[in-house]
This record gives sequence, structure tokens and C-alpha cells, in this order.
Amino acid sequence: MNKPIKIISISLVVLVVLGLILVPKFLSNSEKPGQNQRPGSNQQNEPLAVDGFILKNELLENDIRAIGNIRANEEAEIRSEISRKIRGIYFKEGTLVRKGQTLFKLDSDDLVARLRKQEIEEKLAISKLERERQLIERGLTSKEEYEVQENTLEQIRADISITRIDISKTYVRAPFAGIIGLRNVSSGAYVTPATVLTTMQDISKVKIDFSIPEKYVYLFSKGQKIIYKVDGIEGEFDAVVYASEPKVEYNTRSLVLRAISDNPNKKLLPGTFANVTFRLADKENAIMIPTQALIPKLKGQSVYVVRDGKAVLVDVEIGERNEQFVQIISGNLNTGDTIITTNILRLKNNSPVKVTITE
Repeated sequence: MNKPIKIISISLVVLVVLGLILVPKFLSNSEKPGQNQRPGSNQQNEPLAVDGFILKNELLENDIRAIGNIRANEEAEIRSEISRKIRGIYFKEGTLVRKGQTLFKLDSDDLVARLRKQEIEEKLAISKLERERQLIERGLTSKEEYEVQENTLEQIRADISITRIDISKTYVRAPFAGIIGLRNVSSGAYVTPATVLTTMQDISKVKIDFSIPEKYVYLFSKGQKIIYKVDGIEGEFDAVVYASEPKVEYNTRSLVLRAISDNPNKKLLPGTFANVTFRLADKENAIMIPTQALIPKLKGQSVYVVRDGKAVLVDVEIGERNEQFVQIISGNLNTGDTIITTNILRLKNNSPVKVTITE
């Protein structure tokens, strides 16, 4: 009798444990779906809160910003045309020199001696030519002898001209008026045409070289003005574009322009950078949207437009852009439309939205 009772007791314990486990699950599953939700609520259909920007026609200041290089109006490396010793230096470094002023004097003793010899030979040749002329008049010599003596005189005079040119090359002169740089040689040094004696800069005016992208090449014209700034100097400077390269650079797909500017007090130095603002023709009635409203696609861009309380995806083509806004040049957009600028990643086409207008 004890064994059956023991089996019955164990069975009752197992049934009680199973009841404690299964009854709560059964009760929970028997509840109706949505019993714990608020009556009438549907999270999928609730409008998403977004910010909107109302489109309007604006004046687009069509500016191109670039980094330019400041160059001297004129600059040159001063070299000797001949190989000689330096006999004299006639300038102070860093000072203003006149055009044609003698900067260096090279040794010319042998050239001067050669010139004296040639001048003596010229006098003798002139005397011989005069005697030949008199002999021809008397019929005592031939015309050929006279022509030989005449050619000899011309050769001597040609040699004199060459020697005088060589002597003039011993005077190294300033090619233009400007500021002379630091000299690289001293008196007594032997120099050749490869030796840079010093440098010169004319900075009464400065030139600014900068580049514009290929797509703007046909929008610029000579005579246009630019504005530029230089780090470390307060204020802005004006310049006028007067020249350009005859071709677009293959590597950068850009065109190099050159502008010229006054240099008040000569405070602008060649070799420094200039932050250039180049203004093309302004565009009126341009549609501008905030840059954060753009949605990149594999081909092109899109934006969300609010229509009938829903976010509608519209393909657009963009034009000019600045730090905050981008121009829309094509797409199904009109002034007065509201563009969505926030929560864009959470939107789908035709999603309901609740818009807060921002400026």
C-alpha cells in the first residue's frame, strides 16, 4: 500500500508544478491583441515632426573663391652676360634703384687695350684707303686694290663695334626701376653668366594669379574686378583681371587668370598668398535651399517637398552653392513650396509629416 500512495503523491506534485507554469501563459495568450494599447492609437500613421523651409526667389551673388599668388609687377635675376671679375658694386641692398643704374662693374682692362689697338688700326686703314683713292685717280693702281683696302677698313670697324659691345657688358645695369635684393657676390669674385648676382623687384604694383573652374571660363571677361585679402594685413584690396592663359589646364580643368593691383605703401610682398573673391554676373530670381535638405543619389540629388501634409520625394538638379545654401536649377519645385530640412533619414515617400517652418 505504501508504494502506490508514494507514486500518487509524486504525480500530484508534478501536476501542481506544471499548472503553475502553464496556466499564466495560457491566460496571457487568451488576452486580445492590443488590449494594453490606448484605444484608437496607431503609431505607424502618426505624422513625423520635421522642420521646413519655404522656397522664394532670391538674388544669387555668383562668387568664386580661390587662392591666388602675389607676384611682383616686374622681377628679374641679375646676371652678367660675360665671365669676368667684379671690380665694383654700386648699390645698397634693399634700396630703390633707377632704370639703367650701374649695379656692378666688371674687369675690362684687356677689352680697353684691344679697343685702343683697333682704333689705331682704323686710322692706318683710313690713311691707306685715302692713298689708294689718289692712286686710282692718277691711274696708278687698280680698282680691286682699292676695294680690298676698303673691306679691310670695314672689318676693323666691325671689330671695334664688337669690342665696344663687350666693354658695355662689363657694366651690369638695372633693367627697370625697383627694389634691389641681397647681393650674392663680393668685389673681386669671378662670375659667369650662370651666377645670380642679385635680384630685383618692381612692387609699385602687384599681380595676382589665380584659377577658376572650367565651367566658368565663358562667364568671365577681361576688365572684371576681384577682391582679395592677405593674411596679416587688415582690409580688402581691389584688382582688375587683364590677362589669362590661352588654354585650360589638363590636370586641374581650370583656367589661370592674372589681375593687377596697386600696392599702397608697398606692403604687399611677392610670394604671399591672396584669398581671392571673383564675382561673376549675379543671378536674379534664383531658388535656393539649405544644403542639409539635399539627399544624394546614385545619379543626382533629391529633396522632400511637403504636399497635402505628406513628404513627397522630388528629383532636382543643383547649380551654384555657398556655405549654407545651394541653387536649384531644375526640378518640380516652385516658389512657396516647403522643403523638409530635418529628420530626412526617417522619411519615406508619401510619409505624413508635421512641419515647423524655420528661416
